[in-house]
Amino acid sequence: MKKRTGIYILALIGLVNYTKAQNNNSPYSIVGIGDIEQSYFDRTTGMANTGLALSSNRFMFTANPAANAALDFHYFSVETAARYKNVNYSGTPVTSISSNSSDLQMRKLVIAVKPKSFWATSLGVLPFSTINYSMYGFKPVLGSSVTIPAYYHGSGGVNNLFFTNSFQINKHLSVGVQSSWLFGNMNEIETVIPTSALDSTLITTKYITVSNPYFKFGAQYKSKINKNWVGSIGATYSHNTNIQALQSISVTDGNSVLKSDNTYKASVMTLPKMFAGGIAATYKDKYTFVADYSYQPWSELNSKGINYVLVNSNRFSFGTEYSKKASFREFTYEKYFLQAGVFVNDSYLKVNGTQIKQAGATIGGGIQTARGLGMQATLEFGSRGTINNSLIKENYTQLTLTLSYRDFWRSRKLVRYD
Repeated sequence: MKKRTGIYILALIGLVNYTKAQNNNSPYSIVGIGDIEQSYFDRTTGMANTGLALSSNRFMFTANPAANAALDFHYFSVETAARYKNVNYSGTPVTSISSNSSDLQMRKLVIAVKPKSFWATSLGVLPFSTINYSMYGFKPVLGSSVTIPAYYHGSGGVNNLFFTNSFQINKHLSVGVQSSWLFGNMNEIETVIPTSALDSTLITTKYITVSNPYFKFGAQYKSKINKNWVGSIGATYSHNTNIQALQSISVTDGNSVLKSDNTYKASVMTLPKMFAGGIAATYKDKYTFVADYSYQPWSELNSKGINYVLVNSNRFSFGTEYSKKASFREFTYEKYFLQAGVFVNDSYLKVNGTQIKQAGATIGGGIQTARGLGMQATLEFGSRGTINNSLIKENYTQLTLTLSYRDFWRSRKLVRYD
């Protein structure tokens, strides 16, 4: 491994220490495990995160565990990504103080290697879900018709630490499994504001720690259609998973501690099974067209609250890419690529009788250097929610930057499994 390899890896990992977070306020993250992350921060980002049927000898595709089987033999790859997001809020509950938020965070770190011609493996961490909300409301006084003002704040989320193994079964078929450990913590704080009915500030703080294994299975099939076209299909499946949650609680009245219990409650948060599939077609190794669909039957959990219920979620996405190739001696390499995509997402949350929907579009592009360093940037524009039924609409813009590096894993003759 060359000396510059270590330098590039340190530069990539250095993003962890230099990203500063302000945390976007997301009012719909108050339910369950919060906002589930839709992006894998890889080559699919510029195509509206569409690519369950895609694979590459140079790029890692994280959404489908089978994809990395196509990586070059005896190479290792490193990828990291950061995302800046700005959100504008509208609707009756929004004030001038709470009408905008932004953040900048590191979102991904993944390392992959292909030690055998038929087997690739990767290790990484991604966000699985995020919780961050701040809002005012009214809390009823037990045994009376009186309500008092309260402030609600939540933060935290669930991370996905995963280990993926991908296997090339034959020239056309690959399969894979992603073994994950979901872990994280959530803070929920309720502050009851002093009024004529309450002469001091009552603060209830809940600290929830979650952890559990989670598995995703995937398969891809790729074949030439004719002289100009190559087609592929891909699919993934995850079984329903019970996430263990341990909760501690603290209740204070002014300077007095009314209750403090580090083992207050043990509970379970359930994730429903997930089905996803995609198709892709590439023309003359230049133009790629992709489409994905995913589905989760959240309604099977029969979970609901005072003004919300969990419903089935669907996501459709479409993308396209142009790749500019060039030749050097007997080798063909990619100089750059350009991407675009659109998506619509019916979330698992229905509030005040309205299912929360999201739609957006992406544009992006990337380059590869001769020394194995790659850079990719994507802009995404979208909206979520509505101003109807006393709800909040989020209009957002986000910029994702992904850096990658690859080099020889061993100084042996490169063998590529096609």
